[in-house]
Amino acid sequence: MSDLSVNVEWQEILRETESGDIPHCRAIACKSEWHGEIVESLAKLILTNFRPSHPDLIVIGNVEKAPDIETCRNLINDIALKPLESKFKLGVIMSADKLNLNAANSLLKLAEEPPNHAKLLFLMTDGRFFLPTLRSRSRFNVLVSEEISEARKIPESDSDWAQWLDKTRKSEIDDIIKDLEAWRNFETNGKNFILAYKIEKLRLISGKKNLSVSMLCDIIIMILKEGNLNFEYILDDFR
Repeated sequence: MSDLSVNVEWQEILRETESGDIPHCRAIACKSEWHGEIVESLAKLILTNFRPSHPDLIVIGNVEKAPDIETCRNLINDIALKPLESKFKLGVIMSADKLNLNAANSLLKLAEEPPNHAKLLFLMTDGRFFLPTLRSRSRFNVLVSEEISEARKIPESDSDWAQWLDKTRKSEIDDIIKDLEAWRNFETNGKNFILAYKIEKLRLISGKKNLSVSMLCDIIIMILKEGNLNFEYILDDFR
C-alpha cells in the first residue's frame, strides 16, 4: 500500500470518479512520485478496458518537463477526435505548473469548453505556479505530501492523553494540526496506514471547519483514544 492510498483528498477524488462525478477538467498538485499512480488509477476508472497504450489516453509532457506549445496544439487536435474504445478520451498534461505562458494559453479554450467526450487532467507539483486562468477552469485539488520531517507517536496511556489535553485546551487549532501531522507521519512511517488515514482525515477537518479547540479535542479523543467504531459516520457530520 503506497502513502498515496491513505491520502484523504485522493480518496475523495477516487470516490467522485467511481460515482461518475468526473469534471471536464481536473487539476491535481502533489509530489511527483504520485503522478504515475494517479494517471493509471484515474484512467482505469474513466476508460474502458484500460491498458498503458490505450488509444483514448493522451499524455503529454513528463514529471520533469512540461509540454511545449506544439505538443499542446497536437493534444487539442487529437482529443477533438471521437474516442475509439471508451465513452471518453482522457488528456493528461504533466508538469502543468511548468508550462510556459504561450503553451498554457493555448489550452484555455480546451479547458473551458472541451468536447463532450473529452476529460482533462493537469498534474503538477506546485499549484502556486499553475496559470490562474487554467486553475479557474478546473476542479483543483492539492494532495498534502506525507513528507513532513517531524514524526511523533500519539499518546498511549490515560495519563499521556490527560497531559496532552491539559496542554492542548490552552492552544490554538494550528497547534493541534501540527500534532496530528506528526502523529500521522509516525504511523505512516510504521506502515500503520489505517490509523494514519484516520489521523489525516482529522487533520483535514481541523483545517477546514470552524470547530472550537474543545470540540476538536473531544472528537480526537473519541476517535483515537476511545476507538469509536463509527469513525466515518462521526466525521461526515463535520464535512
